[in-house]
Amino acid sequence: MFRYLIFLFLISTSHSNSQIINVRLFSTVNLQTISIESINGNCLVHSSDAFVTELNEGSKISLSLNSSGDIHLTQDGNFICMADSLFIYQSEKEDYLSFFSQATKYKSRKYQGDFQCFVRDGFLQITNKILIDDYLEGVLASEAGVNRETEYYKVQAIISRTYALNNWNKHEHEGFNLCDDVHCQAYFGRYSGESKAIIDGVRDTKGKVLLDSSHNRFPVFFSANCGGQSAETDQIWNTSIPAYTSRPDTFCIHTRQAQWESYISKQDFLSFLKNKYFLDISNPSIYERIINFKQQKRKTFFIDPSFGIPLRDIRREYRLKSTYFNTEQVGDKILFKGKGFGHGIGLCQEGAMEMIRKGFSNEEVLKYYFSGAKTYDFRENIIYK
Repeated sequence: MFRYLIFLFLISTSHSNSQIINVRLFSTVNLQTISIESINGNCLVHSSDAFVTELNEGSKISLSLNSSGDIHLTQDGNFICMADSLFIYQSEKEDYLSFFSQATKYKSRKYQGDFQCFVRDGFLQITNKILIDDYLEGVLASEAGVNRETEYYKVQAIISRTYALNNWNKHEHEGFNLCDDVHCQAYFGRYSGESKAIIDGVRDTKGKVLLDSSHNRFPVFFSANCGGQSAETDQIWNTSIPAYTSRPDTFCIHTRQAQWESYISKQDFLSFLKNKYFLDISNPSIYERIINFKQQKRKTFFIDPSFGIPLRDIRREYRLKSTYFNTEQVGDKILFKGKGFGHGIGLCQEGAMEMIRKGFSNEEVLKYYFSGAKTYDFRENIIYK
């Protein structure tokens, strides 16, 4: 126990001058069991009132829910204890664990930091307390991939840091800051093989965020590909943010996710429009506009605003890659020919990557996608114009 108290003191003092974010892991999965293995270093496992065990490198613990809603803990196949919650503390910053559950569609994920495991709504919930820059390394790998230029990672680090700080209390009522899914930012932990470019991108932009003209943090958003024209916020959400006006983007139109196609049953689509929006699909004029809908520039509504059919509703219903699409009839199906991937607001990731390849700096990319924004280093209290 004395060793444990000394350890807690070291943890608290080493983190006292650093920002620590608390992120829910596996937020889209209903977990009932999970295995945790120490891949590098040693960790201490503690219940809500006592030290439980030490998780040494190569050792594995398994957590599962029993019928009474408690956490059943075993280590290397041996029963350890029952607990209502468990806390896992790393001994060194470089220590990391591997998490795996049959309930997920993923292979094991590797994480740094400290962890809390508890029961919520009948399932295991795991949160990861981690230094924000270590978190950002995982976000960059998850959101942008691991083979990009350092200059692009600088762009992503600044906007992802700004986003995290802007949304710090997004899940406060649930006991954590952000989730690990695209509802917040994708964060799937460490990756196979450290990327020096990611590490450098985060390190070289340490403390930097975007500010608007009033010196408030800029309301940053990003998506994979805008399809050649950015969207305005009220086209996607029920709110208007003046900082975002629709504009053409020629940098992303020849990239990997610039175009897509999806075939949907004509009968299913017509029934959806009739039943949900009371559209008179028997009207020849309306029917013709349904099967030959065109967007030269991004629109907000399907066919015409007077029908009140938001394109975002169609995207959600049929899990389309974007709202930026045209339609045409192909036999008994409707072909949706679309552009882009994601909501199309703010930074277009593939467009930004193309700008970097063409020799633009991270500062030029940020100014292009976030008009009027300024980079601010909150450690040095310096605004870069």
